[in-house]
Amino acid sequence: MAKREPISFRASFPVIQSAIKVTGDGGGMRVQLDIPESEMAEAVKLLGLRQIGLLVTVEADEQEVIGGSARTLKRSTAKRRE
Repeated sequence: MAKREPISFRASFPVIQSAIKVTGDGGGMRVQLDIPESEMAEAVKLLGLRQIGLLVTVEADEQEVIGGSARTLKRSTAKRRE
């Protein structure tokens, strides 16, 4: 198998309690990420990696500090249907 190029994009954990879930049976954990629209072109490449093991490296982006209620990385919210 040919070596694939790394996929790199900015993301953040969603502000929900279930963003990081730890299984109760010792099976591991699951994480969710919010990816802003500006990073979608790179992140969509993840679709080509379904059913393939991943080597994940996480690096804090000090320029994209998310604290309190102010989030630097924003994603557009869907309009509610009435």
